[in-house]
Amino acid sequence: MALNFSFKKPLSDLSNSEYKAETDSEFIKAISLFTSQRNKLGISLEELSTKTKISRNVLKAIENGLKNHLPETTYLISILKTIEVELDLERGSLNGLLESKIIKNSLSSLKFNFINIDFLNSWIGSTLYLIFMFLSILALNSQLKYLLKINSISTEPVIINETNINNKDTINSKQ
Repeated sequence: MALNFSFKKPLSDLSNSEYKAETDSEFIKAISLFTSQRNKLGISLEELSTKTKISRNVLKAIENGLKNHLPETTYLISILKTIEVELDLERGSLNGLLESKIIKNSLSSLKFNFINIDFLNSWIGSTLYLIFMFLSILALNSQLKYLLKINSISTEPVIINETNINNKDTINSKQ
C-alpha cells in the first residue's frame, strides 16, 4: 500500500523534457564510451566480467542501456569505478549511467510504504511514533481519571501491619 503525499512534487514537475533529454544523451554517451573502449581494447564481456568480478548480466545491461536491470546506485557507483579503471577511462566518464539511476531512485522514494519498516527511520516515521506515544499517554491518563472517578482505585497509600522479626529466618506479624 503506497501513499503519495501532496507536499511532494508530482512526476511531471520533477522531470521536464529538457532535463530528461540531457540525461538521456549523457546516458547514451556513457554506453557508447563503454562499448567503444571495450571493443578498442579487444576485451569481451566475459573477460571483463572475470577481471572485474562484475556479473556478466550487469555488464550486458550497461552495454545495452537497460536501466531497469542496473543495480542500485550504491553498487553501481563502485561498479563504474572498477570498469573505468579496467578500461583505462577517465575517472567519472561513465557517470552518465548514474544520472538516470539517481533520478529514478529519487522519484521512487516519493512513495510512502507502510509495509516497509524503513519508514520509521524517516521524519515521517518519527512523527508517527511521537503521535502514537502521546496518544497512548493521554489514553492511560484518561483511564486513570475514570477509575478514580468511580472509586475503583485509591490514591491513598496502603497501610501495612508492622512486623516483628523473632528469628532471622521467620517473620511473624504483631498480634
